[in-house]
Amino acid sequence: MKRTALGLATAAITGLGVLPVVAAAPASAAGYGPDTCAQGYVWREARPSDHVCVTPAVRTQTAQDNAVKASRWTNGAYGPHTCVTGYVWREAFSGDDVCVTPAVRSQAQADNAAAAGRLASSSKPASPIVVNRKVTFSGGVPVGGWTSLTLYDNGTYQWSGHMHDSGATSYNYTGVCVVRMSSGSAFVFETFGRLHGTFDSGSRDHNWSKSGTVSSLPTAWRASSSYQVSCKNSVKLNLDGTVKSALEAVGYASAVVAIVA
Repeated sequence: MKRTALGLATAAITGLGVLPVVAAAPASAAGYGPDTCAQGYVWREARPSDHVCVTPAVRTQTAQDNAVKASRWTNGAYGPHTCVTGYVWREAFSGDDVCVTPAVRSQAQADNAAAAGRLASSSKPASPIVVNRKVTFSGGVPVGGWTSLTLYDNGTYQWSGHMHDSGATSYNYTGVCVVRMSSGSAFVFETFGRLHGTFDSGSRDHNWSKSGTVSSLPTAWRASSSYQVSCKNSVKLNLDGTVKSALEAVGYASAVVAIVA
């Protein structure tokens, strides 16, 4: 997400605040202990203690490579387990000298890196997360409306709202909702538009409705036990300033994903 470095200005922002950390009810079926895989994944089992969660296809490939490992070894520069031409050590774990194609070794490295996010958390947040807010402004600003955000653990979202200017002055409206999962990722939903007063030609309303899928949300959800939400609305700050304010309200995030309506 590209952002300019902006300081927070003193402005009348409708503070929709930081919601308390939400602790979800325990999830069912963690029958294999803390290494239980999330739905759709299974243990790789490159060796009996290898509990890295992978797709069933990868586990099948792993078993096949293990079964033919002796045929891919030759006595060479790296000893009796030197790989024949075209193969490399898999290195799924330290000391793993099963010979596989370079693509399979790359897959093993990618699966190792993604392992933590593929575990079935025993206390992941309940789905969906729903954030509905009525918006008003202080200081006599004649702007109001509502925002609505719904997130599902399969990565889909719905982000919508309505704002109306009932006065004579026109305003530039910005609205943001940030959901930060306890695993560290923050998901930012933004909108902006011009609200025209009676002195201007143009619509008094700003309406938006957006839905889609965030590919990184399911992994962050499974790896989390709680979340925080901050929604900010402004007719004083630009979008960057409003986003920064909302992000600061939920604390540091190791990764930020922006969804622009």
